[in-house]
Amino acid sequence: MRRFAAWIDGECLLRKGVSDLTHSDERSKFVAPHAEPLKGDENFVKSTYKFLKNPLEGFGPLAYRQPIVSLPTFGYKTHVVSDPEGMLTVLGTEARKFEKAPIDSRILSAATKEGLLRVKGDQWKKQRRGVAPIFRPKYMENLAPMISSVVGQYTDKFSSDQTYELNQLMADLTFDVLSKALLGDPKGVDGEKLRRATRKVVTSAGTLRPDDLLPWPRWVPRPILPGGMIALRRLKTAANQLLDSRDPDNPGDDLIGLLIGTTDPHTGEALTHRERRDNLIGFFIAGHETTALTLTWAFYLLAKDPNSFQKARAEIDDKIGERKIVYSDLQQLEFCRAVVNETLRLFPPAPILIRECQEETELLGRIMSPRDILILNNYIMHRTDRLWDEPNVFDPDRFIRSPTLSKKGAAFMPFGAGPRICVGAAFAMMEALMVLCNIVREFEIDVPADCFPNPKMTVTLRPETDIPVRFRRRI
Repeated sequence: MRRFAAWIDGECLLRKGVSDLTHSDERSKFVAPHAEPLKGDENFVKSTYKFLKNPLEGFGPLAYRQPIVSLPTFGYKTHVVSDPEGMLTVLGTEARKFEKAPIDSRILSAATKEGLLRVKGDQWKKQRRGVAPIFRPKYMENLAPMISSVVGQYTDKFSSDQTYELNQLMADLTFDVLSKALLGDPKGVDGEKLRRATRKVVTSAGTLRPDDLLPWPRWVPRPILPGGMIALRRLKTAANQLLDSRDPDNPGDDLIGLLIGTTDPHTGEALTHRERRDNLIGFFIAGHETTALTLTWAFYLLAKDPNSFQKARAEIDDKIGERKIVYSDLQQLEFCRAVVNETLRLFPPAPILIRECQEETELLGRIMSPRDILILNNYIMHRTDRLWDEPNVFDPDRFIRSPTLSKKGAAFMPFGAGPRICVGAAFAMMEALMVLCNIVREFEIDVPADCFPNPKMTVTLRPETDIPVRFRRRI
């Protein structure tokens, strides 16, 4: 945990007019930080520069107004899709006609080349079947008390007169949960170094570069900078240690044990050591970084919207009281779940997915040709007024007023859709709810009034600047 000496003006990005935005009407609705779209009159160089600096800011007004926008690039077309029907077609009903684009495949390829995030076909099916059991409801029910215990031990160290950096705090906490709940609380692994290495790999490998816009063949490797390579070696060493520490005949029933013991029910084939290791690294990234960011944004939003904070706490007090929160409680916490859903809408873990068309297909009235690139923009789909009322306003109640907003086929797809939807989505939701409810029940959350961090995309969606926070124990 990082200590701040004091509340420092400017630590978070202060935008002009923020005070007007944050209190937009008599109900003090909070307008969440959002990426500024292009105006539409920028030249190619400027728009490309903005896209590379922060991909979320590289789209113009047409992408927010139309379900699909097409433009010619390098002899084929690029299509920006921000419509639920189009998303479901590409990711679901016609998924076989669309593969991960070369750039999407190359991102993090050095870390997870043989893991679920990258493989396809029969290799993907074998791995998916192998790890799916750990995310079944019965297993998560058994994990819930452990998560509550980890959160309690962690928050016992909070000091009301100490200022923390919110994202770092949540990264530490979710890594503790990952370590104890999914990795069997391993000994001999330096958790602090592993946390830093995970973040460094995501930053180094996931940040766009000018060469990423060129149509490289799939087989061309995407090198990462020396600092990222050092971090990646640490991740690989730690993953190898965790796998090698297990008895092959009795590996355990956590994630590591399942990766070691899984076999394809059709062929009896086990995962190779490389497949096990790359999946473990994938879970370091997807099971730690993304949940930490969801909680970071959720606590930031609640700190900025006292009405929603008090409503969440009142629901917890009413439904659970002072006893420990268990898995079955989560179905009763309608508003708290809506808080997490609204956070995922505003700051989706996978804001952009990229696919390459493999055979001619009609999509949203347009013809997709082989080699066409599709940018599936969840961030824009979640923030366009074509599909949402007051799309930039933090309003958890929208999911209660209209329950269909979170149903299949709606314009809400924070974890993707179709057969490759995030395998750990249910666990991520459960973990986020458990952490949020335990902390909201016990603490007040203070964030500086001028804190308005821009959302910036690498692989994940991070605050561009630090978020100073204080947790004061409830009296």
